[in-house]
Amino acid sequence: MLDLTKIQSIAQSYSPQELFAALVWQRQFNQFDGEQVIIDLASHTDLWASFLFTKPIFAPDENGLSFSGVIDTLLAMANYRPMPETSIIHFVAYPADTVYILAENQDTKVSQLLDLGKKWQADSVEVTDGTNEDYSFRLQRRLKTRLEGALWGEEVQQDRDAVIVTYWWD
Repeated sequence: MLDLTKIQSIAQSYSPQELFAALVWQRQFNQFDGEQVIIDLASHTDLWASFLFTKPIFAPDENGLSFSGVIDTLLAMANYRPMPETSIIHFVAYPADTVYILAENQDTKVSQLLDLGKKWQADSVEVTDGTNEDYSFRLQRRLKTRLEGALWGEEVQQDRDAVIVTYWWD
């Protein structure tokens, strides 16, 4: 089931962000076009620091995540096999329908990210910032320290404010 040589080659050749980009690229359902999302993100790397493609996270816990959707994801990954479109056998694709983007909280960047949500025909686009009570501690404390030069490659230590823009497709 696992080809260790192939896994080693992939791990040495691609970043986690590129692996998530590949997952997004593979998905197409309803109005969601993963290839277009990745093309746009690659064209606008100045707008975001990272992104994640997963199931929606509804119930916050102490780590700002939830267990929701993990079982569906594990089952899909266990059963997935690449098949040609003409095949009568189809496996459940990676069950993500939500893209989370970490970005600097600047009006122009957030505005452009919201515009991408319109272009991508997302059913819902939300911005979570430090004013959201469920996530404010994580966003203000954890992200600010990580944004101090780490994500945007700047040497200058300065306070930065972050947002997470969420795109969901039904």
